Amino acid sequence: MTVPLLELRDLSGGYDPIKIFEGVDLVIEAGESIGIFGPNGHGKTTLMKTISGVLEPWSGDVIFAGERMNRASARGSRRFRNFNYDAVTRRRMDPKRVARAGLIHVAQGNLLFPEMTVAEVLSIAPLASGGRNLQGADVHALFPRLTERRGHKIRYLSGGERQMVSIAVGLLAAPRLLILDEPTLGLSPKLRAELCASIGAIRGLGVPMIVIDQDVGFLTALIDRLYLFDHGRIARVLPKADIPDHDTLMTMLFGEALT
Repeated sequence: MTVPLLELRDLSGGYDPIKIFEGVDLVIEAGESIGIFGPNGHGKTTLMKTISGVLEPWSGDVIFAGERMNRASARGSRRFRNFNYDAVTRRRMDPKRVARAGLIHVAQGNLLFPEMTVAEVLSIAPLASGGRNLQGADVHALFPRLTERRGHKIRYLSGGERQMVSIAVGLLAAPRLLILDEPTLGLSPKLRAELCASIGAIRGLGVPMIVIDQDVGFLTALIDRLYLFDHGRIARVLPKADIPDHDTLMTMLFGEALT
């Protein structure tokens, strides 16, 4: 029996004391990619942060390549808020361990080192690879702008260029599964087209992905299944062949449009 690449079992989480999502069950088989589509503010990013261990799961399990990433114990209670909770309480999930296992999360918002140059950031990225190699992954061929900007500090790059660096860093970590959270958000049409083409090329290398985006056409070109996410729950799962256009998806989530 083949072991799934990622399995979420009845996963719940949020920001204490507010639960953002609950009861999420999801399976990604080896080599598959999925998309997640839904309204802003309904828990998609919180779910991704929980999968990668940035946030601790409240309940349920994250199983990656057959290995449980979280401890089975119950979530601790933050009874006191005037000290560093993580300094005195063992986390149920260690994001460093998740990354070393090959589950790489490129978070929303270009979270980089502003005073480092592009070359410096790219030089340290392979340290997260755990000795893995990703065949054919040439970030400078995928993102030619990074060669032009290699001596520039991150703070002086455009938003699209910072996003290219973020994805390049994720790729240099040799992901077994790559999470991209809103990779094209807020970009100019030209940079967005460049980035979409590069992400398509990464998928062409055989890298499995979880992609959150609001562009249904972009998602459909990359994925095997689309998960509709609404109010912290998976509302529906659509195979690639059944993914409709954007307007129809919005109707599925919100009902008939007002006329």
